[in-house]
Order: sequence, then structure tokens, then C-alpha cells
Amino acid sequence: MAFDNFFTTLSQPASDSDYRGIFATSGSTNITLSANLSSLSAQGSEIVKWCRYRMGEPKIVAEIDNVQIFSAFEESTIEYGATINRYQATNYLSNIYGLNRDFSTQNLTDKLPHNTLDYLMRLAAPFSSESNVGGFQNERKAFCSFSSTDQTKDLLTDFTDLETGDSVSTYITSLSAANIQVRRVYHEPPTTMSRFIDPYSSANTLAQEMDYESFSTENVFYIMPIYADVMRAGMLETNDTVRRSGFSYQVIGGQIRLMPQPTSTVRVYIDYTTEMNPYDPDFKNPNIGDPSITGITSIHNIPFTDINYMNINSTGKRWIRQYTLALSMETLGRIRRKYASIPIPNGEVNLDGDALVQEGMEKQLALKDELQADLDKVNNVELMKGDAEMAMAMQDQFSHIPFPTPFVMMG
Repeated sequence: MAFDNFFTTLSQPASDSDYRGIFATSGSTNITLSANLSSLSAQGSEIVKWCRYRMGEPKIVAEIDNVQIFSAFEESTIEYGATINRYQATNYLSNIYGLNRDFSTQNLTDKLPHNTLDYLMRLAAPFSSESNVGGFQNERKAFCSFSSTDQTKDLLTDFTDLETGDSVSTYITSLSAANIQVRRVYHEPPTTMSRFIDPYSSANTLAQEMDYESFSTENVFYIMPIYADVMRAGMLETNDTVRRSGFSYQVIGGQIRLMPQPTSTVRVYIDYTTEMNPYDPDFKNPNIGDPSITGITSIHNIPFTDINYMNINSTGKRWIRQYTLALSMETLGRIRRKYASIPIPNGEVNLDGDALVQEGMEKQLALKDELQADLDKVNNVELMKGDAEMAMAMQDQFSHIPFPTPFVMMG
């Protein structure tokens, strides 16, 4: 039964369509606060009626326009959606960092992201670079020839980048870098793994193609675990690094010094990386080198939009309705306290403006605390703790179930 069949008040409009307020198709001033205006207008008329009823009509006229209640309704919907989105952002931020933040093509509203290790790997990248097992920096190779009269060379001007053919200084200047970091120094290509696993070496050819090992009296065959081969390969590599070269070196500033001084020409190679700009690895265009640099950086630029009111369940709609009432009470109180008292014959009427403002603001704070408390209970960590406790409780219950006695048929 329609609201206006019960009573008529001074502020009540002639028809339900006038309750649409800012959503009216004509004859009204629209206020664009939400991206989902059409979804709000479907139930807006009932919200306005309900708020007026809660604020005392028809016994006492609420001196507030329908458009103001509607604005409170829309603000409540936005506040609810913003709180949910903010919780979602903080709960899954490590999985969202670096994603495309283009609002025109991306929309993460009402979506559940997969957990990834991208954030962890990003944090670990500098450690990977230092330990020579990965990272964001491109490792390059350069070389320089030391003659019998050379002992010290300049890393930037004397070494030539193997890929470009220019000096290292020329290359890093093109990247707007100023210095390099030397990762490894050697004076001939590593040969350890070739010696260890090369199927075309003379020893392996004799062993595999001509059954050489079958005729050797020195062979003893052991069944060895695979890790023994891996460890032996590592030992050979360490041997080459520690014992193979007769030179040692020092890097001081931009100079490298060989010791002892070579007696003949030696070509020395270095593996190096450039200094890293944390906002643009390798000084490349972020759109080409690392697009995540210009991706999502914090909760402020995650492409969340207003949650559609029609997609909110009854629990959320109840919160929005109560918050709309609280905002309307605050607005009505601010209107009434402009006229704290109204003179009448032989006295005056005192209005409750201050009390309404206080009550409305307290109700808003209580609703926000209630919503935040509910969200805190369902964050990822708390959910996993709850699942673990439930699994333990189920295990305890099953432990009290007696095992059935096996049935044995006697012959």
C-alpha cells in the first residue's frame, strides 16, 4: 500500500515520481555523484518515504527536501562501496601492485584476484642481482686487452662493450648512467661444463660409441645418486675460478688492476651491470622495459568503480538504509539549529537541531565501526586461521569415532 494513502504532510509530494529527486528525468537539478545513478533510482522512492517516516512524519513535519534525502542515499551507497573497495585493496594489494591502472580499460570492482608471488619476487630482485642469479638488471659483457706493459685499465674508457662495439662509457652515457658494477672478471671463456658433459669429447666418444669402458681394466662402476654429478660439476667450476687463472685483480674506483703484470697480451673479459634507477630499471622506456613501473602503486589508483546498488545483498542494503537515515538526521538537525527557537504567543518552541546533529553523527560512526569490524573478521589471514582451527576441530572429533572391528569369517 502506498505511503501517501496513510497520511498527507506539508512536505509530501503529489506523487511517487516526485520522490526521484536528483534522478528525475525532467524538471529537476541532477547531482552526479555516482556512476550507477539508474540503479539507485529503482528503490530511491521507498528510501525517501522510509526516512521521512523514521524522522517523525506524519505527526511532525521533517523540514528537509526529498532531493536532500536522495543525496544522502547516494552518498551512503558510495560510502559503503568505497569501504568495501578500500578493504579489498588493502587485503590484496601485494597481488595488485604493478597491474594496469587505466580506468577506461580495467575494472577490478567485484573481482577476486589470484594470489601471486610477483610482489615477493620484486622485493627479492636486488638480492638476486647481487648474488648473480637473476634480478631486473641486464648483465652485459665487455673486454679489454692487457699487453706486457699494461697493468691498470680504465673500466669505462678502455673496455669495449661486446654487443655494441663501443666503449663502456659510450654505452652507459646513452642510458644516462654514470657508473657500472663489475660482476665477474675472467680472461678466457669458461670451459668447465663443456669438459664435464660434452657428448662429442674424445673420452665420451670412446666410452659411448666404441664401448671403451668395457675394455679398460681401470674402470670401476659405482651406482651414484644424481646429486653427485651436480656436486662434481660445481667442484670443477670452483676449481676453474680459484685455481685455473694465474692472475688476481683489484677494482678501485673506475680502475681495474691485474696482478702480477702480464708477460704477454691477455684479453680480459668482464660481466657488468649499470647502476639502477629504482623508477626505471636499465633506464629504458617504462612502457617497453618494465610496464609495472607505471602500474598500480597504491590504493589510490586501483581501478575500482562505485559498486552497483542492485548487486548489493540485503545486509549491505540495510547498512545503506541506516546510513541514509543518519545523514538525513544530521542534515535536518543542521537546518533546525539555524532556528533554535520559534516564538509563539505567550512562549516559544525550542527545536532539537543540536540533538539531531549529534545523534546522526554518532549513528554514522557506529555504522562505520560495525562495517569495519565485520571486514576485519574476514580478511585473508583471519579466514585461514579459522579454516585451520576448523580442520583441527574436525580432526579431534574424528579421533573419538571408534574404529570398526574387522569381520573375520571362520572356515
